[in-house]
Amino acid sequence: MSISLGPFGFAVSHIIFFIACALALGLAAWLGRKQKVSIGDAVFRVLAVTLIAARISFVLRYYDLYFPTPWQIFNVRDGGFDFWSGVAVGTLMLGWEMYRRRNTAKPLLIASLAGLLVFVGLQFAHDLQRGNKPYIPELTLQSMAQQPVKLAQAYQGQGVIINLWATWCPPCVREMPLLMEAEQRWPDVAIVPVNQGDSAAAILAFFNDHELVFKHALIDQNSALSNAVESFVLPTTLFFNAKGLLVDSHVGELSAARLAQGVAKITAAVSEPNQASD
Repeated sequence: MSISLGPFGFAVSHIIFFIACALALGLAAWLGRKQKVSIGDAVFRVLAVTLIAARISFVLRYYDLYFPTPWQIFNVRDGGFDFWSGVAVGTLMLGWEMYRRRNTAKPLLIASLAGLLVFVGLQFAHDLQRGNKPYIPELTLQSMAQQPVKLAQAYQGQGVIINLWATWCPPCVREMPLLMEAEQRWPDVAIVPVNQGDSAAAILAFFNDHELVFKHALIDQNSALSNAVESFVLPTTLFFNAKGLLVDSHVGELSAARLAQGVAKITAAVSEPNQASD
């Protein structure tokens, strides 16, 4: 789910995106040299427009959450992108670039499609590899009262947001108030901060110092949950539906919009069967 490289942490999906972009640009450079045309800039423009369109589409969907803090629109680290909106606009941009310089149309199309296919293919392979671990892990953790809690059984029948965090992690600290507010906003969804590696005393002192109160805070001193979900970057947030199935995940600091998107996927998974029965 995530990879830690020294002081930097990346979601696997981020690595896949970087690989796809590098391949598209590298292939564009190679084809350009081979056919004695310049297409690298055009491919870069297609990629840029695709990303910008995907971001704008996401922001417009959650504009009310960005309105109080509009500078967060530029914080693309929150992962708020609408894939298909980006692809649609990127395709139009690709068509425009091919129309403008018809002598470069074929290599431009090859490089752009190669990047898209590699991204989709690697993402599909990654999801397939994770397919045997889509549910809440069967682990026994501790409550703040140091009582055993069987994670997979404790929240059966309701949506769950599990947040892996630590007291020494600055982005974890910054998103804690957002998660506490989420308990009030979505009372039917269990907000479960699972601390990785700190003692009960350290966690309690942290909650007191920051005036935080959570109904379902858990302790995982051996970081068993991080190992189980293969995420070695904090914070990591996992969204499970009422059947315990993972419907979304986010590596890094959450924004209000990204949190709302994850909750929407939880509630969508709950409402679909009901709609089908109607």
